[in-house]
Amino acid sequence: MPAMRFGGTLTMPAPVSPRMLRGQREFQAIQRAWSLEWGFGYPQLEEVEVRAPTAPPPTGRPGRIGTFFSGGVDSWSTVLEHPEITDLIFVRGFDLMPDDDRHVSLVDQVEDRLRAAAAELELPLHVVETNLRELSDPLLRWDAYFGAGLVAATLFMAPLFERFLLATDSDYEVQQALGVSRLATQLWSTEHLEIVEDGGRYSRLERLRRIASHPIVRRTLRVCWENPGGSYNCGRCRKCLMTMISLEALGMRQGIETFPERLDLFAVADIEITHPVNLTLWEDVLDAVRAAGRADLEPAVEVVVMGGKERLGLGPEYRRRRGAGPAPLRDGGMGTPGSNRSQTAGDSEKLLAAVLASRSWRLTAPLRTMGSRLRRMRRQR
Repeated sequence: MPAMRFGGTLTMPAPVSPRMLRGQREFQAIQRAWSLEWGFGYPQLEEVEVRAPTAPPPTGRPGRIGTFFSGGVDSWSTVLEHPEITDLIFVRGFDLMPDDDRHVSLVDQVEDRLRAAAAELELPLHVVETNLRELSDPLLRWDAYFGAGLVAATLFMAPLFERFLLATDSDYEVQQALGVSRLATQLWSTEHLEIVEDGGRYSRLERLRRIASHPIVRRTLRVCWENPGGSYNCGRCRKCLMTMISLEALGMRQGIETFPERLDLFAVADIEITHPVNLTLWEDVLDAVRAAGRADLEPAVEVVVMGGKERLGLGPEYRRRRGAGPAPLRDGGMGTPGSNRSQTAGDSEKLLAAVLASRSWRLTAPLRTMGSRLRRMRRQR
């Protein structure tokens, strides 16, 4: 994919699987089509001619099944859903960069926790370290490239495995043209190794519900991507807040040990959704909040969804899922009783007003309006 930024010819001296060579043209066609909709400011990717010698046919298969293990919602869901998995792999250099000041000590802490979790699961944990992103980041956003990055690490370990599962972040109904996808992932399989996308059966919220009661998950769950001060889960970034609010709506937050004790809904004012994948995830959170009758949580989540639609140039009636979803609560709905409320129902309108009056919301309003107009103009062309 980095070569596809320029087109031309990609020549490799190392032998490549004949099966993969046959599939790479389809993979390129898919990525070229997807790149038109990424919205990252890149030109369309260009097809490259791949020249490489072919690898010999396999002589035997090891019979082992691997998957990546980061401690996140998606990887935990895959691990617990597939008891046939024999090996776990943690990669240093993907979401945690060993040379990043925020990650210097954190990457060791995460590896230690995952080793302990793997030991409790009675599975071996292999650790791969890579500087792949030094190559790819100047050319492609990790959002678009991470699926290929995972495959690169998978193929590096291919002699150990017969089958490898790559966890996707979305279910089949809303899966976007980006990253790990059932459409593209299987094209990386070789004669020696079957590479399979996993997770499309369940939404992110359904995965969280399925894993959150597991005792090892409660001690290790990690979703943070900003990691200020080297924090395991900061409790204030987009992914932390999305997960904490989801757990709160599911009535399962109190059992998770890796998040701050307090859920700060006012921090939601700083969240900016700039990609449809994240909008869909937050729409699901809003559905969960409304289904749980949590009128105290609804205003904060509603503002995130509303702002995301505006930034992406989508109308207020836009909804990625086909179903209508639960009805709003604030027009007369009441939150259900409970002792674990993050804000009282009486604070809901104050919270919504505070978010809409926040400096972040005010400063970005002109940009949101301009972006909406530009997107409408492009569609009209």
